[in-house]
Amino acid sequence: MKVILLKDIKNYGLKNDIIEVENGYAKNYLIPKKFAILATKDNIAHLKHVIGEEIAEKEEMFANFRKIALEIESIELSFKLEFHNGRAQGSISLSQICETLEKEYNIKIDKRKFVKHENIRDIGTHELKIKLEHNIETILRVNINEK
Repeated sequence: MKVILLKDIKNYGLKNDIIEVENGYAKNYLIPKKFAILATKDNIAHLKHVIGEEIAEKEEMFANFRKIALEIESIELSFKLEFHNGRAQGSISLSQICETLEKEYNIKIDKRKFVKHENIRDIGTHELKIKLEHNIETILRVNINEK
C-alpha cells in the first residue's frame, strides 16, 4: 500500500515521502497514529502544492538572509577605547556590537552568531565573521580608535 508520510519514520522515510508499506502496517499503525495518509491522487496533488509553498518560503528566507548579509558587509562600526601606557582600558564586547547594530542600522543579530570572537582590545580595523541561518556567512568590520 502506498502512503504519504506525515512525520519522519525511522527506517522508512522522511516527512512528505511517498513509500510502499505492508497493508497491515499502514492500516493498523501509520494511518491511525496519523503518521501517514493514503497516497491517493488528491493527497498527492495536495502534497505537491504544500511542497511548492515550502520551497517558496525557504527561497524567500534565503533571499532575506542574503540581503541582511550584504547589508552587514557594507557596514563599518566605529568604537573608541581609552589607552594608558599602550594598554587598553576596557574592551568592546559582542553585546556592545550587537546593540550598536540594532540601534544604528536596525539589524538584530544574536551574539552567538559571531564565529570565534573575543572582546576587542586593539586599535585598528577588525573583521568579525558572522554565521547567519542556513550557512550564510558575512563579515562585519569594526574599527577601534583611541579616545
